[in-house]
Amino acid sequence: MEYQYPLLLCVKLALSPKFQPFPHVLQFVSDLLLPTTIDGAIYNDLHRMIKDYEAVLPYTVGAMDGAAARGRLDILQRLQNTRSEGCSSAAFVGAAANAHLEVLWWLNEFYARLAQPAEMVKAAAANGHIRIVEFISQS
Repeated sequence: MEYQYPLLLCVKLALSPKFQPFPHVLQFVSDLLLPTTIDGAIYNDLHRMIKDYEAVLPYTVGAMDGAAARGRLDILQRLQNTRSEGCSSAAFVGAAANAHLEVLWWLNEFYARLAQPAEMVKAAAANGHIRIVEFISQS
């Protein structure tokens, strides 16, 4: 059985019948409305989007990277327990740039091999987070 997208994102049903002869336009608008991954919905904690699209949209490391940049340790922990994609070095840089010390501790515990201290220090310093720079230097 093919998955049916919600009506609001099914452009073919939402637009005037005058557009039906232009399937490429309908597809273009649909592509703009529907993301290619579930990552943004995950790290923004958009429950309805997750419920509607989790089965049809892939996860990437972007879900964890975004959660780290937003300081969402709860989401990071949930993803680590339920998914296998992990994160990238961008998770460390995002957490450092936004002064999420607790997230950096957690990332160091589980994904230390991905840390890029020089990039993390640059990101933290650029945003005036001296405490984070000190933490990275001591790690």
